[in-house]
Amino acid sequence: MKRQTIKRDTPQNSMVKLSVIIPTYNEEKDIAACVESLQKQSHKDFEIIIVDDGSTDNTLEIVARYTKVKVLHQNHNGPGSARNLGAKGAKGKILIFIDADMTFSKDYLKNLIAPIKKEVIGTTHDQEIVVNTENLWSRCWGKVRVNPKSAEKVKIFRAIRKDIFLARGGFDPMYGYADDQTLWYKHGLKPVVAKNTLCYHKNPTTLKGVFRQSRWIGASIDSFFIRNAPLNYLIPLILALLTPLAIPLMVVKKILTTRDVLIFFPLFAFMTARYIGTISGLIRKIYLERNY
Repeated sequence: MKRQTIKRDTPQNSMVKLSVIIPTYNEEKDIAACVESLQKQSHKDFEIIIVDDGSTDNTLEIVARYTKVKVLHQNHNGPGSARNLGAKGAKGKILIFIDADMTFSKDYLKNLIAPIKKEVIGTTHDQEIVVNTENLWSRCWGKVRVNPKSAEKVKIFRAIRKDIFLARGGFDPMYGYADDQTLWYKHGLKPVVAKNTLCYHKNPTTLKGVFRQSRWIGASIDSFFIRNAPLNYLIPLILALLTPLAIPLMVVKKILTTRDVLIFFPLFAFMTARYIGTISGLIRKIYLERNY
């Protein structure tokens, strides 16, 4: 792994101008809570840039209520290209990349950029908690996405110096769901974990949502490996043949991990949607060259 600490030309001001970039695609249920959570941050000197990725719902009408939010538009090309577009139009020295269904503790931005104001090029948060676990399918997915221990393995930059991000070419949409890990895949750069950075997120709430999310993930699994592996066209077939064994094992592993026996039977439906969705995504990746 390459070192990612750079001591020269590092932002030093106590109030550093930030650009918070949010890609949106049909986010009418969540975008208001996200923007309002940002408006309550203890760090005040930042701009919000929403890059709409071709929404067909009321996302843009809701965003229009917030007069200080900058809105950019693109056709439906995915969040990676949306984030790149936002970065090019950003005025801040530090870029913050978040999702439209996120909300935050009040010191999130202040603590997220603290290491960057010293000597590192970028950071990730140390806690990401799921907030919609009252929903059965969300609960099956899990209650915690990131904790302080697992954060050390995260390769997603939530904050990064703008000059470094643009110099490295931004995010590569070829990675699909994992495009926000581009700096790791291409350059070996990994973020530093910023302490006391609590973020709240949502999981899919329907089996259809679980399937679609898994399909997107499946189409993005280790793009280098899938593209270069010998006989890679056989991978979906092998996984399909393993379905009768794989799904029960996944259910048992989840129960042992969460100790949530009340979701034992729904987990079979959940894991079926997730596993078949992943295989579907691999098929789209290998045979159709699609990352979603």
